[in-house]
Amino acid sequence: MTTYQQAIQNLYDSPWQIALCLTGGGSRIASDLLTTPGASTTILDVAIPYANASLSDYLGQTPDQFCSRQTALKMATVAWQKAVKITASSGTCSADCIGISCTAALASSTPKRGDHRIWIATESASSSQVLSLVLKKGLRSRAEEEAVAAELLLYAICEAGNLPSPEIPMLHVDETAAIEIETVPSNISQLRTGSRTTAWSLPNNRVTDTVAEPPRGLLPGSFNPVHVGHHKLRNIAEQQIGGPVYFELSIVNADKPPLNNIEIEQRRHQFDNVPLALTAAPLFVDKARLFPGTTFVIGFDTAARILDPRFYNSSETKMKTSLEAIGSLGCSFLVAGRLTDSGFQSINALPIPSEFHDLFVPVPEKQFREDISSSSIRSKTTTE
Repeated sequence: MTTYQQAIQNLYDSPWQIALCLTGGGSRIASDLLTTPGASTTILDVAIPYANASLSDYLGQTPDQFCSRQTALKMATVAWQKAVKITASSGTCSADCIGISCTAALASSTPKRGDHRIWIATESASSSQVLSLVLKKGLRSRAEEEAVAAELLLYAICEAGNLPSPEIPMLHVDETAAIEIETVPSNISQLRTGSRTTAWSLPNNRVTDTVAEPPRGLLPGSFNPVHVGHHKLRNIAEQQIGGPVYFELSIVNADKPPLNNIEIEQRRHQFDNVPLALTAAPLFVDKARLFPGTTFVIGFDTAARILDPRFYNSSETKMKTSLEAIGSLGCSFLVAGRLTDSGFQSINALPIPSEFHDLFVPVPEKQFREDISSSSIRSKTTTE
């Protein structure tokens, strides 16, 4: 059996380098790690954004719930991203990085109305792990609950690094630790660390480097979830462009945490009949460099953001420079209209500079109109 201290030493003897983000509980693991000799070779960053506003700043967005599975995953993913950036700047291997998070609601001076709960997540280039535990209220002091969190965190770190793990702490008969693990194909883990620029997910869920027939068009999106409108628009675009149109998912976002491995696998498995390009290209100028000569099939809202100087540090010059680069690479936009609070909006309502009119081509409303969105589907699912 591996003891707690032996597990820490095994971690320090391994090539893994880690970054931690802890809130609401779990801070004891930071003390235990940092007071064990060898920490400087393994610990890259420790963040404890304890206030809600601080955690929102760390994530770049305010989570729906601060102590939840999704928040733990986002925290671990941001921690992993920080670790990758730190190792990249120092010339070490970003594939050996792990992001670890804990968001917890533990015993406090004011009794909690809800459960005492621990959510732990780990993120590496190839796998995501979520561990959750509801503690029996009144069974332990705050210090004792912190000890359980620390032991679970060390267990999760060792599991993520495929290292000998200490045993999960002794739990009450009414307590069970639940564990969820997702691993991605090597092509995707290489995409996540920057050692490749594109991977293709095929209809049989196999991931490859290329597709048999290169796309004439790409329909980018977050696909959370994919819906009938995406598929109808792709079919219409193929007819209008006169060639194959595939989907594209960027695993990094310009203003949100990158996708974790669980999200990547869930989203790519939605496509069972059309290839999906996986990239790390959040901006259209980045996509154009990867796919020169491609028509990007987009909706009205996306087109409006592409033309809004606010997304270019409020610089119209930078916006036009980006459009010039996209056009010089032989790329263009096929734009579908969308129902908004002001009614159905088409390309005619967009403030397209005269020199870029040829870059934007409309999808006629009579050919495509689908008043549905992924956000409305998510909202309906949440309320049901």
